[in-house]
Amino acid sequence: MEYPSLTMIEVDPGTIVIKDELPRVRTDLGEIEKLLASFERYGQLQPIVVNRNMELIAGGRRLAACLLGNRKALIAFNDTLDPLIMREMELEENLQRKALTPAEELMAIDEIHKLKQSLHGESVSGRDGGWTMEKTAEIVGRSKQSISDDLKLAEAIKQFPSLKECSTKSEIRKAVKGMDKLVKRMEAVSQYEKKIEGRTNKLFSVECCDAYEHMKRQTTNSVDLLLTDPIYGINIDKIAMGIGGETGGLSTAGYKYEDTPEEAIRQYKALASESARFCKTTAHAIVFTSPTNFCFLRDAFRTAGWLCSDRPFIWIKNESGQNNNPDYWFSAAYEIALFARRPDSRLVEEGKPDWMQVPPVLPSERMHQAQKPVPLLKELIARTTLPGSILYDPFMGSGSSIIAGLDMKMFPIGCDIAEESYATTLHRLSEWEKANCIA
Repeated sequence: MEYPSLTMIEVDPGTIVIKDELPRVRTDLGEIEKLLASFERYGQLQPIVVNRNMELIAGGRRLAACLLGNRKALIAFNDTLDPLIMREMELEENLQRKALTPAEELMAIDEIHKLKQSLHGESVSGRDGGWTMEKTAEIVGRSKQSISDDLKLAEAIKQFPSLKECSTKSEIRKAVKGMDKLVKRMEAVSQYEKKIEGRTNKLFSVECCDAYEHMKRQTTNSVDLLLTDPIYGINIDKIAMGIGGETGGLSTAGYKYEDTPEEAIRQYKALASESARFCKTTAHAIVFTSPTNFCFLRDAFRTAGWLCSDRPFIWIKNESGQNNNPDYWFSAAYEIALFARRPDSRLVEEGKPDWMQVPPVLPSERMHQAQKPVPLLKELIARTTLPGSILYDPFMGSGSSIIAGLDMKMFPIGCDIAEESYATTLHRLSEWEKANCIA
């Protein structure tokens, strides 16, 4: 049968040929029925595209709706259509078939949205007319939010073509999220380097002074991360085995400190109330403590306005720890910390577990009885804080948190009342400056 060279004509849908190797009609009649209802109400707004042999090129869903409703099909021959309109229909058809890789689907949605805008005009807020994101969502059967997210992912694929290798949209989304975080971290590093240019003597601030007075001197809303290790209040100074096997003697670090429950409670209360003032609304807090006092510390921070995890963060030491009575008790092999956050805080690294396995500092290298390994603290910093942030430790001991903060390109502030601790911190800072070629 000869058909006239008109742009669009109506024909019996049964005359349209569907090639075996190109199945176009979907079996999901729920969606086809919705399309048929739209045809009955508004008419068939877009034609089914065929070649001169009446073989289907684009419009399988529209053809299925016409067959289902036993109604005439509006068709157009591919050689009579504007190439831009042909591309529009091809994209719609591909998206409806969903026979695309995740990246191809995202790029197709991006292209058809921009193509529709070029054909019908962009929608401007407060003005009628133009192509909207809602209309794109309607033609591909998605929500507006879904289309908005897809368009953002498509832009990321344009910038990072390697994302096309991802096998699912979820993988693309996770990769983009990771890239965003990397960009933010690199921007933070750049800002940090600008800040320290010509200010090598202000990379850190440490003092030998009383922690209570030092905390009161901290500027309100200035600290990004409180990372500290106050006393545990378990009388470790009296029960720990020191040099020569003497209980309560000097530690291998060469000195001891007071660790009474009364002083621990005093420290916890002051730390909770003062930190709520000097920490930003986006800040985090990690405070090491004992299982005995964890609940008291958590409740003190909650009373001060912090949001606290019910479960402690656990540091697994990889080896047996202090045990004066191995005949009766298991050896201690882990320590815990309170993790708290201010109301506007967000983790830098999401999905990390609430435990970490890091070897402790070797006794022969320990400069403080309660010295924490720098790798442990660096990982905690990486999870919570970007470079260029302010880290604060009012119970810095031998300065592990200060060194970790410097390694992570932060501006650490700390103090300790013990002169030997302060001296040890200054020594470590001197060594750090030499290693990093800082004059």
